[in-house]
Amino acid sequence: MKDQFCSFYTNSEDITFYMSSRLGIHDGDIILEPSAGEGIFIDEILNAKKQVHIDALDINDDAISVLQKKYDDNPDVDVRKTDTLFDPQLDKYDISQLWLKQTDTLLDEQLDFFNSTGGYYTGVIGNPPYGAWQDYKRRDQLKKKYVGQYVKETYSLFLLRCISVLKLNGRLSFIIPDTFLYVNMHTKLRELLLKKTKIEEIIIFPSKFFPGISFGYSNLCIITLERSEMQDAINNSVKIYRGFKKSEEFRRLIANDTLPPYIEQFNLKQSEVLSNPQHRFVFADNQIVSLLRETTVNLGDVADVVTGFYTGNNIKFIKAASNAVKGAKNYEVIDPSMIVDNSSTDGASDLSEAYIPFIKSASDKRYIRSREDWYVRWDSETVSFYKADKKARFQNSEYYFKTGIGIPMVKSSRIKAFLMHNRVFDQSIVGIFPKDKTKLNYILALMNSDIINQIIHIINPTANNSANYIKLIPYIEPSCSTLKNINDLVNEIFKLSEEGAIREVNKIEKEIDCMITDIYFKR
Repeated sequence: MKDQFCSFYTNSEDITFYMSSRLGIHDGDIILEPSAGEGIFIDEILNAKKQVHIDALDINDDAISVLQKKYDDNPDVDVRKTDTLFDPQLDKYDISQLWLKQTDTLLDEQLDFFNSTGGYYTGVIGNPPYGAWQDYKRRDQLKKKYVGQYVKETYSLFLLRCISVLKLNGRLSFIIPDTFLYVNMHTKLRELLLKKTKIEEIIIFPSKFFPGISFGYSNLCIITLERSEMQDAINNSVKIYRGFKKSEEFRRLIANDTLPPYIEQFNLKQSEVLSNPQHRFVFADNQIVSLLRETTVNLGDVADVVTGFYTGNNIKFIKAASNAVKGAKNYEVIDPSMIVDNSSTDGASDLSEAYIPFIKSASDKRYIRSREDWYVRWDSETVSFYKADKKARFQNSEYYFKTGIGIPMVKSSRIKAFLMHNRVFDQSIVGIFPKDKTKLNYILALMNSDIINQIIHIINPTANNSANYIKLIPYIEPSCSTLKNINDLVNEIFKLSEEGAIREVNKIEKEIDCMITDIYFKR
């Protein structure tokens, strides 16, 4: 179940069993549940029949109400609602086994005190909220408190917060999106995890394992860690599992049973992850790991990598070539008489309404686009509107109408890079513009190669190919003779594609792919 705070309540017995087992529960433990929800983890802890003290925090009135009813008659559970830990009623419950405090975990002052005294909790377990919109005032507060951290998405702050209140050797088990393992914005969080904790295990799985929930942009993961001294942390090796097909398979990990062959396992030393660019977790063979670490030149060094244009109101300003165009529902079909040949960033000055071809979608094949599917309004009055409108993004306009390479922002299993010439491209397209124009064909071939396709998915396994990640692709330049050979073969692809010689094109693409594999792996 999901609430207005984007708390996804944990309704999976396999998940709660796995997490409580990994946490390890002992008599005398002091455990924090920072987003208690409906008390699923609390129930699992109490079922262990250990004498523990649990602090359960939640900001949601409805969750508080459920928990009060649920634990009212339990002598080990004291349910209390308050907006602050300094509420005088707390004194009445000082021998309680369970404090239930309605408070905002991230700004809780009592947790600050525990952190300043070297930690308080022996265990933390939870499923913190993720995906909730933070208003700008709230972001300012969080930025001041969590300096240098990414505050638009709070799940990472919950993780940081809970680590900070763990005792040395205290354990944590959290279920969160897996994006913190890869994305640039969480570089500082990864550094803290790798230097201040021993990460015991991370299991990565589809969000659909939560009943009724499915994220398109990432998977979920469960991270189990122990707060530690830095030397112990960097010498630690992390076990990472991915490829699960059902949540029941988590129980095999607890029982140390043999896992199905489709589940991948990685053992990564934390010191080695620290040495990766942006301390990114890389799940790949040693060849690719070495390639990412040792290559000194990236694509961003030899090409400008930028995102494109947004009208501010696509339905109003964009038209489709026909109703058959994918995604054309709700769009008007272009009147061919309104299409003009114009390559000015100021628009067509002599017409009241004019449209030009517009690259808005992925290509159906590699190297070249076979047709024009979209048209954007481009008379001078409308272009002036784009430049002034707050919703529109007339960004990177120096690359409009230039020759470059396009790839879709939304990732697919096989990326199809294509040549762009004399076109404006949408913000859903990443444009790659080589600084040395003689390298255009080679970089186009690179972006269509199997090895670069694999690297893109390793650098950022989430759903988007944003420009900042494309810039990080390792760039290796071949010998002059190989460069000329690839350039000639790409030109041959252009020619054969126009002739419809698909079989011959496929043959050349495979030949180029083998050449690029040799360039990258036979250095």
